[in-house]
Amino acid sequence: MARICYGVMGDARGHVSRALAIAQEMPHHEFLFIGGGKVRILKEHGYQVEEVPIFPTIIRNNRVDFPATVAHAIVGLASTGPTIKRVSALIKEFDPHLILNDYESVTLQAAKFLQRPCVSLDNQHLLTHCHYSPPPGHFLNRYLTQFFIQHFYSFASLYLITSFYPFPPLDRAKTQVFPPLIKPKVRESQPSESDHVLVYSRGNSFYDLIKILRRSKCKFVIYGLGERLPTENLFFKKISEEDFLADLASCRYVIANGGHSLISEALYLGKPILCLPIHFFYEQLFNAHFLAQAEFGQYFLDISRLENLTDAFEEHLDHYRTRIKQFNFFGNNQITARLEELIKG
Repeated sequence: MARICYGVMGDARGHVSRALAIAQEMPHHEFLFIGGGKVRILKEHGYQVEEVPIFPTIIRNNRVDFPATVAHAIVGLASTGPTIKRVSALIKEFDPHLILNDYESVTLQAAKFLQRPCVSLDNQHLLTHCHYSPPPGHFLNRYLTQFFIQHFYSFASLYLITSFYPFPPLDRAKTQVFPPLIKPKVRESQPSESDHVLVYSRGNSFYDLIKILRRSKCKFVIYGLGERLPTENLFFKKISEEDFLADLASCRYVIANGGHSLISEALYLGKPILCLPIHFFYEQLFNAHFLAQAEFGQYFLDISRLENLTDAFEEHLDHYRTRIKQFNFFGNNQITARLEELIKG
């Protein structure tokens, strides 16, 4: 049995889901998770968790507030000296065989302070560590996002990147790309096709979409806008992992912002995706662009001009499903095998 210290960003469920997938794939090892926000969910699964401040992406009015996000990160990092010392002492006491990091800054800083190797395991470093032709335009957005990743989250000794699309790494000696990590509850789901479309919104970002969906003949099950009474063909649900996975596994297709984890889980279950990225959230735009390039679905940036949004998308559903079947969206075995190699040295 090895001891694994695992820093996890907790501003969204995707990072936590990825960390939980790793821990459940490697039950013979001891894990200590370090992070904030939704990382506390891991306590409910019986894991040790040390809570630290997080520096989330701040979203207002369906767009990333870059000045607020950067200012929050700079002020936060400038005041994390005591936290880094606390985490450094914790790492020394725990004496891990492996330090993992999923886009969490304090553990990275502590490992750097202790001069111990740290392995990055996330999808964000696709933007800085892989070859690709970027989506046209959006230069400032791309530059600011890459700057943020490089200066706050790029202190690792090795980068393991999860991706639903096979990008080649810039430096194969320091970077490896794998198919996505899929948590056990998704793998246990039995895909089927009911009469509904699953809609997931992060940060209440889909209010403009509701007007368009009301004019469709489809049934929409909507998460992320809170529980409320149904309106004609719209059914609003509060976040519940069990209900959400059941609705995901049985939906016709998915409408979502463009987060990597939900895209990966939907593709694993064979579901096409209509992405509506949050404005100025470059990572979501990147994911949505390459989703469309791979013909797994489509994306739109301005939904206010699209009266027949779902009708146009549904014309291509069979093609999207055929394309999805041609790819591998399960990287758990490959990734855990690589981690076992690193543990053994």
